[in-house]
Amino acid sequence: MQTKNALRQPAYIKVESEGIWCPPTPMIDLFKAWRQAKLGDVIELDATEPTIETDVRNWAKKSGNRVIGVTSEKGHTRVVVRITKRGKEAIELSAAKANVNNPDQTKVTPKAKLQLVTVGGFTMGLRTLEPGWRWTTSMKQLANTRTCEVHHTGYVISGRMGFLMEDGTKLEVGPGDAFDVRPGHDTWTIGEAPAVFLDLIGAQD
Repeated sequence: MQTKNALRQPAYIKVESEGIWCPPTPMIDLFKAWRQAKLGDVIELDATEPTIETDVRNWAKKSGNRVIGVTSEKGHTRVVVRITKRGKEAIELSAAKANVNNPDQTKVTPKAKLQLVTVGGFTMGLRTLEPGWRWTTSMKQLANTRTCEVHHTGYVISGRMGFLMEDGTKLEVGPGDAFDVRPGHDTWTIGEAPAVFLDLIGAQD
């Protein structure tokens, strides 16, 4: 007979997240699972992103969780994490903050950097794109798609960017502009200054 105080059997949660770098989908998928997990549960994350082990270890160290196993084979990495601090607790705080200068995760790609933070259950990123950056020359091979297939909603802090949609629509944004760009576009920096903007990645989740 089960008593009221019987121990709960920890859950084993499998998360499969392959390929996409923009946004860094494997970490966002891990965040989603973490928010639903309970103390003692185990999350297994399977991903093809080359830096995923480092990304998960950095997140675990900062969030108070524990990596208990890593295996790699044929471009696939499996990282197993035991939940020792619930993501739901962080969401339910009455007030919280995060600083992009101490991000949960940093992605460096050719001529670009993305600093990710999660606060109140919402993930956002500070993107810095260097002069001369263009999606089709800097990211196309990594993403393995013809155009950027991510829905971006953002706010430009400094610099300028251009967008070209598959339907031929063109858009230029600069400091103070908020923008919404749907999947199926090319993007590039304009001028000699880096383009720096907040990418509200969590909004699409």
